[in-house]
Amino acid sequence: MSNQEPQERTDAVEELDELMTDESPEPGMGYTIEYDDDTDGADAGADDTDTADAEPEATAEPSADGAGTDDEEAAAAANTAAAALDEPDEEDSADDVDDSVFRAYPMFSMRGVTVADPKTGEHIWNDLTMRCEAGTSYGVLVDAHNTRQHDTLVALMAGFAHPTEGSVMTKSTPLHDLTPLELRGHRIGVLLQQFALRGDLSATANLEYAMDASNRNYLKPIAVLAQELLTRVGFAPSGDDNATQAERSRALVRTLGAVDRARVMVARAIATDSDIVLADEPTATLDEADAATILDLLRAQVHGESKQRTVIVVTTDPHVAGAMDETIDLTH
Repeated sequence: MSNQEPQERTDAVEELDELMTDESPEPGMGYTIEYDDDTDGADAGADDTDTADAEPEATAEPSADGAGTDDEEAAAAANTAAAALDEPDEEDSADDVDDSVFRAYPMFSMRGVTVADPKTGEHIWNDLTMRCEAGTSYGVLVDAHNTRQHDTLVALMAGFAHPTEGSVMTKSTPLHDLTPLELRGHRIGVLLQQFALRGDLSATANLEYAMDASNRNYLKPIAVLAQELLTRVGFAPSGDDNATQAERSRALVRTLGAVDRARVMVARAIATDSDIVLADEPTATLDEADAATILDLLRAQVHGESKQRTVIVVTTDPHVAGAMDETIDLTH
C-alpha cells in the first residue's frame, strides 16, 4: 500500500474520514481508513514491491478493470456510507412519527384523575391513570365492596361526571370539551345496568330512537339499519324468515329475556358507529352460558365495519374482566 497521501478525495470521503479518526468525540468510533493512490500500472507495481513485506490493515480484491479502480470503489463506498449517515430513511422517519402520535393519543385515556367528595373532600379516586387502545377490549376490575368508586368510575368514563383534577380523554380531546350529543351520540356507546333501554319500545324502536337522536347522516334508512344491527348481534338470526324477524323485532323490550335484552343493548351501543363501547356489568343478570355469549359479542365489537373500536367492560368479577383481551386491575 502506498505511503503517499491520495491526490484527490471527494468532500463526502473527507467528512467520513474525519468522523472515523481517533479524535472522534463519539465513543467507539476509533477507526482509520487507508486509501491507495495507484494512478498507473507501473507505480502500482513499484509500490507493491516496496511494501511487499508490510502487512496491510485491510485488503480488497483487485478489480478486473485495472489500476486506479480501488480508489473509485473506496470513494463510492464511503459516499454511500456518508449518505446513509446524513440522510435517514424518510419512510422510516414517517413511520416513527405516526407511531409516536398513535402512542401519545390512545382511543381512551385517564391521566392523573382525582375525584373528591364535594361534601367531605375525601378522595374517591386519586391520581388514576390508564390508557385503552383502538382494536382492543379491556376488562376494568373494581372493588366489589366500594360501590361509590364503581359508580364514579363509570360516570367519569361516560362523561356524566368530570374529575376534580386530571383529564379523561378520547384521542386528544378531553371529554368535558365535547357536547353530550357529540360524546354519547358519536364517540361513546354506553351499556348501563339500568336505563340502557326503553322497556316501552320494541327492540327496533330502541335502535331507531338512538340513531335519530344522534343527528348523524346514514347511507341507508334507519329502519333497515336497525334490523341489520339486530341480525348482527344475533337477536334476529339471519336464518329466520322475514315474518319471524319482524315479529321478534316488534316485541317490547320489557317482555324480552335477559340475554335478548343484552343483545339489544350491544346493538344500541354500536348503532351510532361509536369509537368506544363502555359496558357496566353487562353480565350481571345472566347465567354462565349466556354471560359467555355476551362477552364474546362485546369483544367482537372491536372490529367495526369501517374502524377499530375500543371496548371497555367495568366489572367486579375477575372472570368477566379476564374474558377481555387485557385486564386493568384497580382493586389494589
